[in-house]
This record gives sequence, structure tokens and C-alpha cells, in this order.
Amino acid sequence: MSTQTGRSGEQRNQSALASFVERISMKHILAVYTALIALYIYLPILSVIGFSFNSGGLTFPFLEFTTSWYSELLATQSMVSAVYRSLQLAIVVMIITTVLATMAALAYRYDFWGQRGLLFLFILGIITPGITYGVGATLFLNELLGLEKGLWLATPVHVVWTLPFAVIVLLAGFPPNLAENEEAARVMGADNITVFREIILPQIAPTVLGAAVFAFTLSYNEATRSLLLLGGSNTMPLEVFSIASATRATPVLFALGSVTTIASTILLAFAGFLVFSARN
Repeated sequence: MSTQTGRSGEQRNQSALASFVERISMKHILAVYTALIALYIYLPILSVIGFSFNSGGLTFPFLEFTTSWYSELLATQSMVSAVYRSLQLAIVVMIITTVLATMAALAYRYDFWGQRGLLFLFILGIITPGITYGVGATLFLNELLGLEKGLWLATPVHVVWTLPFAVIVLLAGFPPNLAENEEAARVMGADNITVFREIILPQIAPTVLGAAVFAFTLSYNEATRSLLLLGGSNTMPLEVFSIASATRATPVLFALGSVTTIASTILLAFAGFLVFSARN
């Protein structure tokens, strides 16, 4: 009797387990997995934002809410100058990258010799380790060509980094019916300049603007590739590294990280909206 009771209990447990497994679909498992990954990625970012409003700095639990660290950030001249230099460099890199990427993406709508090889060269700018490329750049630009270190010497290095991302964004965001509209305009007698001005440019403008925002954000936050080329002209990321390496991370850095993170997120969300809206 006891044996039958044990078997009956075991069968009920197995039945309950089977029912529980059936209720958990792959969709639920993937949702939980995605939530855990998002928590792992964004928890440090949220911590930076949270501690930037803590009057006790790095102390935990929080003492009281304050915005004094943001005021101190604005009063730190070296950091403000570094941010200004990063903005200057990022704007120049954005303009150059946008022009080159648009030309390259438009060219890739047609078949030409060396198409795949050129694409691999673009991708190489992404997969090459930043510090390795930075060492090679300083050997070539400073040692071989004898160019003086400075802010603008980092421009071509940043362009190599941002260009492949911009090309990928443009290729992904071009409207699928762009070629048909272009061909229809040519059949109706429009010349190349008219086709580009009246047909191509209006349709790709949102995607081009999105790629420009991506290029700006990537250049603004880039550090390792231009580390050896800037000389004494620190950009924002290098100024942060120099402060954090000399002392421990300060609440002022948290305030800067908070502002940078929020601004970058807004810009990237805006860029993504432009790209996907252009596709639709």
C-alpha cells in the first residue's frame, strides 16, 4: 500500500512538473534572458546617474538628493575645455564621415569591381583593436610624416572608426523602392543632378541625418584610437581617464557620465527613429 502511495505521489510530482514546463514557453524564457542581460548592461549606467545626485558622493546608502556635483562640473575649467574639444572634433568628423559614407553607400547600390574587398576594408576599421590602430597611426603620422601632435591630427583616425558604422546605417536605412523611383525619373527625362536633388536626396535625408548622429556620438566618446595623437589637447574621454587614474572616481565624473549617457541615448534614439522611419 505504501509503495502504491509513493508511486502515486511521484506521478503527481511528475505531472505537476510537466504542466509547469508546458506553461513556460520559449517566449517567456527569452524575455527573462533579455531582462537579465539588460539589467547587467544598464545597472552600472543607472548607478552612475544615481550617485551623481548623492550629496555623500560614493557613500551608500544615499545621504540626500543634490545637484551640486553638476554645478561643480560646470565650474571645472579643464573638464569644460575637454568637452568643448570633443565637440569640435566630433562635429568635423561627423561632416567628413557623412559625406564619405553617403557617397560609398550610394555607390554600393551598383555592382563594381572590388566591391567585396572594399567592404572588408570598411569592416577592418571596426574590428581592429583601438589601441593597436592608435599605435600604428602615431608611428605613421608622427614618426614617418613628422606631423605635430594635436587635436585635428586625430580627425582621420576617428573617421576610419566612424565611417564603416555610417555606411552600414545608410545601407540598412535606404528605402527599398529608391532604385525604382530613380529609374522612373530617368525614364521621364530627368538628368543625373535632377534625379539626385529631387528623388534620391529627399528619400535618403532622414537616414543620412541618422548616420551623422551615429558618427558624432562615436567620435565624441572615442579615446583609445586618438590617445597617442592628441598631445596635450585632452578630449573628454581622456580627461576622464586622467582624473580617474590619478585619484579615485569622483562624483563630478559621475555627473559628467550622467550627462553624456543621457545625451548619447537621446541622440542614438533619434538616429534610430530616423533610420527606421526612412525604411517605412
